[in-house]
Amino acid sequence: MDLYNVTGFLIHRTDLKLTNYFIKQLKPYEVTPEQWSIISYMDIDKATTQKELAEAIDRDQTTVVRMIHSLERKGMVRRIVNDQDKRSHHLYLSPKGEEVKEKLLLTVQDAHNYVTRGLEPEELDQLKVILDKLYKNVRED
Repeated sequence: MDLYNVTGFLIHRTDLKLTNYFIKQLKPYEVTPEQWSIISYMDIDKATTQKELAEAIDRDQTTVVRMIHSLERKGMVRRIVNDQDKRSHHLYLSPKGEEVKEKLLLTVQDAHNYVTRGLEPEELDQLKVILDKLYKNVRED
């Protein structure tokens, strides 16, 4: 079988290039793509939990805890003990995190526009549907 007919290879090759491009766009803000996924989900005045974050970004909780610690050290996330359950925390963006999020929204939109240039809106919609189907096929594996 020709490697360029293997869907997994084509997706992986594209993912590597997209990730490298996105890393370069986020570097001035000292944020990784994984950290951006957390920042984009969080809010300054609405609490979330580590479990909610893990489900939202499709990562295990151990990885999310590590990413939260990193963002906390950078002053972008604040963690408050849950009064009803001392074992859990409410997570919020800090003012610095909210500021970075606002700046990054434009950067992320520009990056999206750059990597999808040349695609018609219908093609982009179709791509999303196909990628979602592939994801659902392997989600439980």
